[in-house]
Amino acid sequence: MNRKNFGLILNLLLPGLMVISGHILPWSASASARPRLIVYKSNFNSLSAGLTQSFPGAPRQDGWFSELAISPAYGEIQKDVALGRYALHEFTSPSVPNFTQTIDKRLITPPDLSRYPLMTLQVDFYAHTTDLNASDIYGAVIVVNGGPFPGFEILQFSLNSGNGTPKADAGVNVGMSWFNEAANNGEPIPLTVGQNLAWDTWHSLTLVADQASDHYVSLKVDGRSEDLSAYTLPRSEVAPGVWERGQFMEEIQAVIAPNSDFGGASDDDIYWDNLLITVEQSHGSGNH
Repeated sequence: MNRKNFGLILNLLLPGLMVISGHILPWSASASARPRLIVYKSNFNSLSAGLTQSFPGAPRQDGWFSELAISPAYGEIQKDVALGRYALHEFTSPSVPNFTQTIDKRLITPPDLSRYPLMTLQVDFYAHTTDLNASDIYGAVIVVNGGPFPGFEILQFSLNSGNGTPKADAGVNVGMSWFNEAANNGEPIPLTVGQNLAWDTWHSLTLVADQASDHYVSLKVDGRSEDLSAYTLPRSEVAPGVWERGQFMEEIQAVIAPNSDFGGASDDDIYWDNLLITVEQSHGSGNH
Protein backbone atom coordinates (compact mmCIF):
# COMPACT_ATOMS: atom_id res chain seq x y z
CA MET A 1 0.00 0.00 0.00
CA ASN A 2 1.16 3.54 -0.72
CA ARG A 3 -1.52 5.54 1.02
CA LYS A 4 -0.85 9.14 1.91
CA ASN A 5 -1.98 9.65 5.47
CA PHE A 6 -3.26 12.90 6.90
CA GLY A 7 -5.35 13.05 10.00
CA LEU A 8 -7.49 11.87 12.92
CA ILE A 9 -10.52 12.79 14.99
CA LEU A 10 -12.98 12.61 17.93
CA ASN A 11 -13.93 12.18 21.56
CA LEU A 12 -11.59 13.30 24.33
CA LEU A 13 -13.68 14.64 27.20
CA LEU A 14 -11.42 16.26 29.77
CA PRO A 15 -12.75 17.74 33.00
CA GLY A 16 -12.56 21.49 32.77
CA LEU A 17 -14.28 24.77 32.11
CA MET A 18 -16.07 25.68 28.89
CA VAL A 19 -15.44 29.10 27.38
CA ILE A 20 -18.27 30.39 25.18
CA SER A 21 -18.27 33.91 23.71
CA GLY A 22 -15.75 35.08 26.29
CA HIS A 23 -17.53 33.51 29.27
CA ILE A 24 -16.11 30.63 31.28
CA LEU A 25 -18.74 28.04 32.14
CA PRO A 26 -17.87 25.36 34.70
CA TRP A 27 -18.56 21.76 33.77
CA SER A 28 -16.41 20.25 36.51
CA ALA A 29 -15.56 21.27 40.05
CA SER A 30 -12.17 19.55 39.74
CA ALA A 31 -9.22 21.59 40.98
CA SER A 32 -7.32 20.49 37.86
CA ALA A 33 -9.98 21.85 35.52
CA ARG A 34 -8.68 23.90 32.58
CA PRO A 35 -10.50 26.48 30.46
CA ARG A 36 -11.95 24.97 27.29
CA LEU A 37 -13.07 26.99 24.28
CA ILE A 38 -15.50 25.70 21.66
CA VAL A 39 -14.15 26.89 18.32
CA TYR A 40 -16.91 25.29 16.25
CA LYS A 41 -19.75 22.87 17.01
CA SER A 42 -22.54 21.58 14.78
CA ASN A 43 -24.69 18.50 14.36
CA PHE A 44 -26.15 20.17 11.22
CA ASN A 45 -29.69 19.49 12.49
CA SER A 46 -30.80 23.13 12.53
CA LEU A 47 -29.47 23.87 9.04
CA SER A 48 -31.47 24.06 5.82
CA ALA A 49 -31.25 21.10 3.47
CA GLY A 50 -29.92 21.72 -0.02
CA LEU A 51 -26.76 22.14 -2.07
CA THR A 52 -23.98 24.26 -0.62
CA GLN A 53 -23.47 27.49 -2.57
CA SER A 54 -20.53 29.72 -3.41
CA PHE A 55 -19.31 32.13 -0.71
CA PRO A 56 -20.94 33.36 1.47
CA GLY A 57 -23.13 30.28 1.23
CA ALA A 58 -26.85 29.60 1.23
CA PRO A 59 -29.12 31.10 3.91
CA ARG A 60 -29.45 29.01 7.08
CA GLN A 61 -26.50 26.77 6.27
CA ASP A 62 -24.40 28.17 9.13
CA GLY A 63 -21.73 29.72 6.91
CA TRP A 64 -20.85 26.53 5.03
CA PHE A 65 -20.13 27.30 1.40
CA SER A 66 -18.90 25.50 -1.71
CA GLU A 67 -15.27 26.31 -2.44
CA LEU A 68 -15.09 23.93 -5.43
CA ALA A 69 -17.41 21.40 -7.04
CA ILE A 70 -17.37 20.38 -10.71
CA SER A 71 -20.61 18.75 -11.86
CA PRO A 72 -21.72 16.09 -11.22
CA ALA A 73 -19.79 16.43 -7.93
CA TYR A 74 -21.43 18.49 -5.20
CA GLY A 75 -21.74 19.17 -1.49
CA GLU A 76 -25.01 19.44 0.40
CA ILE A 77 -26.81 19.44 3.71
CA GLN A 78 -29.06 16.37 3.56
CA LYS A 79 -31.13 13.97 5.66
CA ASP A 80 -30.89 10.59 3.90
CA VAL A 81 -27.73 9.51 5.78
CA ALA A 82 -27.35 11.21 9.15
CA LEU A 83 -27.02 10.42 12.83
CA GLY A 84 -29.64 13.02 13.62
CA ARG A 85 -31.79 15.11 11.34
CA TYR A 86 -29.16 16.29 8.85
CA ALA A 87 -25.49 15.78 7.93
CA LEU A 88 -22.98 17.30 5.50
CA HIS A 89 -22.66 15.11 2.38
CA GLU A 90 -20.07 15.32 -0.39
CA PHE A 91 -20.21 13.37 -3.64
CA THR A 92 -17.69 12.84 -6.44
CA SER A 93 -17.67 10.84 -9.66
CA PRO A 94 -15.08 9.39 -12.08
CA SER A 95 -16.50 11.75 -14.70
CA VAL A 96 -14.92 14.59 -12.71
CA PRO A 97 -11.29 15.25 -13.77
CA ASN A 98 -8.86 13.16 -11.73
CA PHE A 99 -7.77 14.72 -8.41
CA THR A 100 -10.27 17.60 -8.72
CA GLN A 101 -11.45 18.14 -5.17
CA THR A 102 -14.97 18.83 -4.02
CA ILE A 103 -14.46 21.28 -1.14
CA ASP A 104 -16.98 22.61 1.37
CA LYS A 105 -15.62 25.26 3.70
CA ARG A 106 -16.61 27.03 6.89
CA LEU A 107 -14.68 30.07 8.19
CA ILE A 108 -14.03 30.23 11.95
CA THR A 109 -12.77 32.85 14.38
CA PRO A 110 -9.14 32.03 15.21
CA PRO A 111 -8.64 31.13 18.89
CA ASP A 112 -5.49 32.20 20.74
CA LEU A 113 -3.38 29.05 20.52
CA SER A 114 -0.71 30.64 22.70
CA ARG A 115 -3.21 30.50 25.57
CA TYR A 116 -5.17 27.42 24.52
CA PRO A 117 -2.70 25.16 22.68
CA LEU A 118 -4.41 21.79 23.24
CA MET A 119 -6.54 21.25 20.13
CA THR A 120 -9.25 18.60 19.67
CA LEU A 121 -11.08 17.67 16.48
CA GLN A 122 -14.10 15.36 16.75
CA VAL A 123 -16.36 14.11 13.97
CA ASP A 124 -18.51 11.20 12.90
CA PHE A 125 -18.13 9.94 9.32
CA TYR A 126 -19.80 7.48 6.95
CA ALA A 127 -17.96 6.41 3.78
CA HIS A 128 -19.67 4.96 0.71
CA THR A 129 -18.50 3.79 -2.70
CA THR A 130 -20.51 2.29 -5.54
CA ASP A 131 -18.05 -0.50 -6.44
CA LEU A 132 -16.33 -2.36 -3.60
CA ASN A 133 -14.56 -4.62 -6.11
CA ALA A 134 -12.80 -1.68 -7.76
CA SER A 135 -9.24 -0.76 -6.76
CA ASP A 136 -9.32 2.93 -7.60
CA ILE A 137 -8.34 5.31 -4.81
CA TYR A 138 -10.95 6.59 -2.37
CA GLY A 139 -9.92 9.78 -0.60
CA ALA A 140 -11.73 12.16 1.75
CA VAL A 141 -10.30 14.71 4.17
CA ILE A 142 -11.22 16.98 7.06
CA VAL A 143 -8.67 19.75 7.61
CA VAL A 144 -8.49 22.83 9.82
CA ASN A 145 -6.28 25.39 8.06
CA GLY A 146 -4.85 28.68 9.18
CA GLY A 147 -2.25 31.40 8.76
CA PRO A 148 -0.11 33.32 8.70
CA PHE A 149 0.19 33.60 4.93
CA PRO A 150 0.47 31.45 2.83
CA GLY A 151 -1.64 29.23 5.09
CA PHE A 152 -0.94 25.98 6.89
CA GLU A 153 -2.49 22.72 7.96
CA ILE A 154 -3.30 22.91 11.67
CA LEU A 155 -5.24 19.65 12.16
CA GLN A 156 -6.02 17.09 9.48
CA PHE A 157 -6.90 13.47 8.84
CA SER A 158 -7.84 11.55 5.73
CA LEU A 159 -9.98 8.54 4.88
CA ASN A 160 -8.41 6.22 2.31
CA SER A 161 -9.09 3.00 0.43
CA GLY A 162 -8.39 1.21 -2.83
CA ASN A 163 -4.93 2.24 -4.02
CA GLY A 164 -4.46 -1.05 -5.84
CA THR A 165 -6.46 -3.26 -3.47
CA PRO A 166 -10.17 -3.99 -3.92
CA LYS A 167 -11.95 -1.59 -1.64
CA ALA A 168 -13.93 -4.41 -0.04
CA ASP A 169 -10.62 -5.88 1.16
CA ALA A 170 -8.92 -2.61 2.04
CA GLY A 171 -11.82 -1.19 4.04
CA VAL A 172 -11.74 2.47 5.07
CA ASN A 173 -8.46 3.63 6.63
CA VAL A 174 -7.72 6.75 8.66
CA GLY A 175 -4.50 8.46 7.57
CA MET A 176 -2.29 11.13 9.09
CA SER A 177 1.15 12.60 8.48
CA TRP A 178 3.89 14.07 10.67
CA PHE A 179 6.80 16.45 10.12
CA ASN A 180 9.96 14.67 9.09
CA GLU A 181 12.23 17.08 7.26
CA ALA A 182 14.40 14.23 5.96
CA ALA A 183 11.32 12.68 4.31
CA ASN A 184 10.05 15.98 2.86
CA ASN A 185 7.56 16.58 5.70
CA GLY A 186 4.59 14.40 4.77
CA GLU A 187 5.61 11.04 6.20
CA PRO A 188 2.66 8.77 7.06
CA ILE A 189 2.10 7.83 10.69
CA PRO A 190 1.87 4.02 11.01
CA LEU A 191 -1.52 3.98 12.72
CA THR A 192 -2.95 0.92 14.45
CA VAL A 193 -6.43 2.35 15.10
CA GLY A 194 -8.91 3.40 12.44
CA GLN A 195 -7.76 0.78 9.94
CA ASN A 196 -9.89 -1.54 7.75
CA LEU A 197 -13.09 0.12 8.96
CA ALA A 198 -16.44 -0.98 7.57
CA TRP A 199 -18.04 0.85 4.66
CA ASP A 200 -21.58 2.22 4.98
CA THR A 201 -21.25 2.48 8.77
CA TRP A 202 -20.95 5.48 11.07
CA HIS A 203 -17.58 5.80 12.79
CA SER A 204 -16.41 8.33 15.38
CA LEU A 205 -13.00 9.97 15.50
CA THR A 206 -11.20 12.24 17.94
CA LEU A 207 -7.82 13.77 17.15
CA VAL A 208 -5.87 15.69 19.80
CA ALA A 209 -2.71 17.76 19.26
CA ASP A 210 -0.66 20.15 21.38
CA GLN A 211 0.50 23.30 19.60
CA ALA A 212 2.77 24.25 22.52
CA SER A 213 4.76 21.02 22.45
CA ASP A 214 4.53 20.79 18.65
CA HIS A 215 3.37 17.17 18.86
CA TYR A 216 0.23 15.14 18.41
CA VAL A 217 -1.34 13.75 21.58
CA SER A 218 -3.72 10.96 20.61
CA LEU A 219 -6.15 9.52 18.12
CA LYS A 220 -9.34 7.72 19.05
CA VAL A 221 -11.50 5.88 16.53
CA ASP A 222 -14.65 4.01 17.57
CA GLY A 223 -13.50 3.96 21.19
CA ARG A 224 -9.96 2.66 20.54
CA SER A 225 -7.14 5.09 21.37
CA GLU A 226 -3.55 5.39 20.20
CA ASP A 227 -0.77 7.50 21.73
CA LEU A 228 0.69 9.79 19.06
CA SER A 229 2.92 11.92 21.29
CA ALA A 230 6.07 10.73 19.48
CA TYR A 231 5.04 12.49 16.27
CA THR A 232 5.78 16.12 15.42
CA LEU A 233 2.99 18.22 13.95
CA PRO A 234 3.08 18.96 10.18
CA ARG A 235 4.49 22.17 8.75
CA SER A 236 4.99 23.75 5.35
CA GLU A 237 8.13 24.60 3.41
CA VAL A 238 7.85 28.39 3.04
CA ALA A 239 11.28 28.69 1.39
CA PRO A 240 13.86 26.10 0.32
CA GLY A 241 14.78 24.21 3.50
CA VAL A 242 12.68 26.52 5.70
CA TRP A 243 9.79 24.76 7.45
CA GLU A 244 7.17 26.60 9.47
CA ARG A 245 4.11 25.67 11.51
CA GLY A 246 0.83 27.59 11.26
CA GLN A 247 -0.36 29.56 14.28
CA PHE A 248 -4.05 30.23 13.56
CA MET A 249 -7.21 28.21 13.03
CA GLU A 250 -9.13 30.12 10.35
CA GLU A 251 -11.20 27.64 8.33
CA ILE A 252 -12.57 24.11 8.21
CA GLN A 253 -12.48 22.23 4.93
CA ALA A 254 -14.34 19.01 4.12
CA VAL A 255 -13.02 17.38 0.95
CA ILE A 256 -13.53 14.40 -1.35
CA ALA A 257 -11.74 13.81 -4.67
CA PRO A 258 -11.87 11.23 -7.48
CA ASN A 259 -8.79 9.18 -8.38
CA SER A 260 -9.05 6.46 -11.01
CA ASP A 261 -5.51 5.17 -10.50
CA PHE A 262 -5.17 1.38 -10.08
CA GLY A 263 -8.35 0.49 -11.96
CA GLY A 264 -12.07 0.84 -11.63
CA ALA A 265 -14.23 3.89 -11.60
CA SER A 266 -16.54 4.41 -8.62
CA ASP A 267 -18.87 7.11 -7.47
CA ASP A 268 -17.78 8.04 -3.95
CA ASP A 269 -19.57 9.69 -1.02
CA ILE A 270 -18.55 10.95 2.39
CA TYR A 271 -20.97 12.02 5.12
CA TRP A 272 -19.88 14.16 8.11
CA ASP A 273 -21.85 14.67 11.32
CA ASN A 274 -21.40 15.95 14.89
CA LEU A 275 -18.39 18.12 14.13
CA LEU A 276 -16.67 19.65 17.16
CA ILE A 277 -13.43 21.64 17.41
CA THR A 278 -12.19 22.80 20.81
CA VAL A 279 -9.04 24.27 22.31
CA GLU A 280 -7.89 24.37 25.91
CA GLN A 281 -4.86 24.83 28.09
CA SER A 282 -2.34 22.02 28.04
CA HIS A 283 -0.89 20.59 31.23
CA GLY A 284 1.26 23.12 32.99
CA SER A 285 -0.01 26.11 31.02
CA GLY A 286 -1.90 28.96 32.58
CA ASN A 287 -3.57 32.20 31.65
CA HIS A 288 -1.23 34.97 30.55
